[in-house]
Amino acid sequence: MAKLAVYLATFALILFVAHASITTVTVDEENPWGRPKRTESGCQEQIRRVDHLQACQKYLDEEQCSGSRCRYNRRLNLDSCCQQLEMLDDQCRCPGLRQAAMKQMQKGEMEREEMQDMYEAAERIMSKCDMPPRRCDFASRHRI
Repeated sequence: MAKLAVYLATFALILFVAHASITTVTVDEENPWGRPKRTESGCQEQIRRVDHLQACQKYLDEEQCSGSRCRYNRRLNLDSCCQQLEMLDDQCRCPGLRQAAMKQMQKGEMEREEMQDMYEAAERIMSKCDMPPRRCDFASRHRI
């Protein structure tokens, strides 16, 4: 009988300790990884750390190209672009793509239609990378 009492007391103690050590974690659906919300300057720092999305700039440059070699390079550059974008917080991805498109346009002379095509290609990258946000909407703000 004494052994049973010791076992029950030990079991009760284990349950008490287990119950006391349970913690509640609340997850912010907008920020599930607990990353601090980024300000514009925080996004600029992130974009700088991923080399100003050079792979995305190359991808956008290849969008103007045709042929099998261009398709192969485009695929490689898109994969690299997606990897760079994945290193950014969600809210920094579209501003980064916008900057990549603007930098690419500054490199050469482009006609209005080519510039518009570049913005449209840039805003579709997110769905091709299959990450949030699914689409960036900045071409409408930069109608040329």
